[in-house]
Amino acid sequence: MWPEVKQAHQEKRYELTLSGDEVNKKIVENGGLDPGVYELTQLNFLRVSKSPLTSLSPDIGQLTNLTNLILQGNKFENLPETIGNLEKLKLLDVSMNCLLNLPSGISNLSSLTTLNVNNNKISVLPNLEKCANLAVLDVRDNSLTEFPDLCHESLAHLADVKLASNEIGSIPSGLTVLPSLKILDLGNNTIKVVPGNLTDCQKLKDLNLKGNPLNDRRFRKLVESDRCLPRQVLDYIRQHCPKSSTEEGKGGSSGKGKKGKGSKGKCKDEEQVDSLCNELHVLGVKDNLPHVQVTAGIKDVRPFIVCCVLQGVDLSGENLKKFISFQTKLHDGICEKRMAATIATHDLSKVKGPLKFIVQDPKEIRIHPLVRGKEMSAKELYEGLQQEAEAQRKHQKRNNVTGLHRFLHLVEQWKLWPCLVDADGVVVSLPPITNAEKTKITQETVNVFVEVTSSSSLGKAKEVLDTFVLSALQMGISTGKNEGGKSVLTVQQVRVEDENGDLRVIYPSRTDFVFENENVRVVMPGK
Repeated sequence: MWPEVKQAHQEKRYELTLSGDEVNKKIVENGGLDPGVYELTQLNFLRVSKSPLTSLSPDIGQLTNLTNLILQGNKFENLPETIGNLEKLKLLDVSMNCLLNLPSGISNLSSLTTLNVNNNKISVLPNLEKCANLAVLDVRDNSLTEFPDLCHESLAHLADVKLASNEIGSIPSGLTVLPSLKILDLGNNTIKVVPGNLTDCQKLKDLNLKGNPLNDRRFRKLVESDRCLPRQVLDYIRQHCPKSSTEEGKGGSSGKGKKGKGSKGKCKDEEQVDSLCNELHVLGVKDNLPHVQVTAGIKDVRPFIVCCVLQGVDLSGENLKKFISFQTKLHDGICEKRMAATIATHDLSKVKGPLKFIVQDPKEIRIHPLVRGKEMSAKELYEGLQQEAEAQRKHQKRNNVTGLHRFLHLVEQWKLWPCLVDADGVVVSLPPITNAEKTKITQETVNVFVEVTSSSSLGKAKEVLDTFVLSALQMGISTGKNEGGKSVLTVQQVRVEDENGDLRVIYPSRTDFVFENENVRVVMPGK
């Protein structure tokens, strides 16, 4: 008996780990494990890893107290059927072996919570319907050609399904019967169509579809984007992917959508639905509109900026007040009190491009701030606001202050401050504090130039501008209407480039404007 096995037997140990050069040498000499391993019936944990072991004795079925069996990184080509006798088994890890299949006996493991078989050569999984406690299934890097047979109500605890790097061609719509499904990893398969039914999986939060030849080019660009969020993928499916019959989508079937839609154009029902949606029409970049050039120094202060133009808006009457009010709400909400991002709006007719996003000493920045009577340096503005804040505290006898005074702390850490200047060198924006009187929007403004800057990430800046544009659409400030009387807002793309003229970002792109539970149709350039 091997010393490790003998010691476990004498001390009636509950755990045994066999790995390392000495163990591997014994496995080669003996042609397998010490038979004494299978007599340790008290074991509840057994690990045999990174060894030359090619097979496991059917006697493994005698270890009926095992709750954890880890056989990672060996040379197994198959497993004995008697694994199905391990009724108490909760974790089975046979990853990184050479398995071509799994024994059908695994179907009997009713206590199993985690099954890890990644990095093998498995083409078909056994039926797991009776594994009622299964929560995690990892079958990445195998040879599956069909989605596993998982669409069973008995699998009520299945939350994490990883199937990346296989050859799966379709997703069953019947996955909606899995009430706990949170993570579904299908990256690097051969999926072309995604059923809209996936959004009926109430707890699904993370869906990976990268590396699939999706038919929908816009969807494919979205999922391949490095900044794509799981929420955006699910939002897109909700809005654009038709649902199919759950009867068609059970098990490993194709889950194809219902018929009735041709490959070209739209059916009448779709056109009627479109007329009931608010619409965002995106226009491509135009040379006669301002673009933004970002200078190198900005990267250490506030490196991210995205812009667009809202065309044909109506800010007359109460609309202007509502427009400014929802901007304030976004600053307090999604912008995290301007700490994550800042929004500034300008009358496009007063903006002289191209614009530059630069950094300067606050003593040298000259700006005529909104609702202030004269031009001053950024340093003078800061000091004046500080004095007002102190007076406000004394008058109210409390530490809280209101208005721009709340945001002074955001610039205190910077030696150089960011600002947006026009073609004449006039400062039109001083984020995150204020923008300039020169480009102020009024009730007569027709086209609004919107900028969002952020110190945190480009993704955050885009998320904020997505929300801003959606809010503007839902307010009904656009003059356009579709056949159903719904609002149509036209959004002009704006290019942001570096000092060399190389593109940094164009907003909105085809990966933007993916909204959750919103009745919005997006029309991109060329569509």
